[in-house]
Amino acid sequence: MSTKKESWKQTFYTIFAGQAFSLLGSAVVQFSIIWWLTEKTGSALVLTIASMAGFLPQALVGPFAGTIVDRLDRKKIMIAADMFIALVSLALAILFLSGIEPPVWVFYAVLGLRSIGTAFHMPSMQASIPLIAPEDQLMKVQGWIQTLTSAVSMAGPMLGAFLLAYFSMETVLLLDVAGALLASAALLLVHIPNPERSVPEEGERGMRSEIKAGLRELMKSRGLVVITAAIGFTSFVYVPVGALFTLMVLSHFGKGAWHAGVVEFSFAAGMLVGSILLGSWGARQNRVYLLTGGIALLGLGLFFSGLLPASGFVGFVLLSGLMGISGPLCLSECSPRSFQR
Repeated sequence: MSTKKESWKQTFYTIFAGQAFSLLGSAVVQFSIIWWLTEKTGSALVLTIASMAGFLPQALVGPFAGTIVDRLDRKKIMIAADMFIALVSLALAILFLSGIEPPVWVFYAVLGLRSIGTAFHMPSMQASIPLIAPEDQLMKVQGWIQTLTSAVSMAGPMLGAFLLAYFSMETVLLLDVAGALLASAALLLVHIPNPERSVPEEGERGMRSEIKAGLRELMKSRGLVVITAAIGFTSFVYVPVGALFTLMVLSHFGKGAWHAGVVEFSFAAGMLVGSILLGSWGARQNRVYLLTGGIALLGLGLFFSGLLPASGFVGFVLLSGLMGISGPLCLSECSPRSFQR
């Protein structure tokens, strides 16, 4: 216990620094892929499929990933997930370097595979924090992680727009690979303990039992079932809208990558404001009301965005910030950016 109290900060900061590079690289690549598809195709259908390709695998694999994470070494899972995502980016970079312009379906596959990697990385990271930091420091640590996530969400699109203006797509992808390598190297330098399982139930049978137990608990509460269904339906409807923001910037407002980055920055800044509001005020409110209010705020933002004329880009930036605020209020599940890592 004393060793943990003395060394947990060094361990956490090492992981934190490595993940900062990895998350920033992923945010840059995510924006760059969506913008590339926007410029090359100008198709709302392509962008909708791309957004679903980046969202559905994580949503489908996520419930099973948690049970797998509980049974394996969490550090190894994070390294494997980072390297898997890096290999996917590297494969796409090699196609560009060879002079081959990848067909659209390749980008669907890239987004889907990256989403699967994220489905394993996120629960591993979240489950590792309580094993690293003392219990009385968990709130502070979660605050640092939230700050990092918000900073990356704001900086990633802006950096992506800058890199696309002066460098090639393969350069952007290789930077993501470098970020994953740095994150994996940082993880190799630290020790993350794995908790002892209270129930000696291993293998596929144990996983099925845990999943069934979870479903039974869910079905016991009618209200929880209704909320889960509402969030799932809202996510299915709203998630594709996020990818259409770049198309609106290009086709409707006649702007470029830099302006799309500004829209993304505004959305991320709104999410940061929403997180602050949720932490200081929302914790005392009824969560059902918060969820309903968040969905309503998002819907109003989208409605008025659709009414903007071609000269209303500034209004769209402001409305994007307003929609960003809705993300934390509806638990980030119905946010149009929830498919992004």
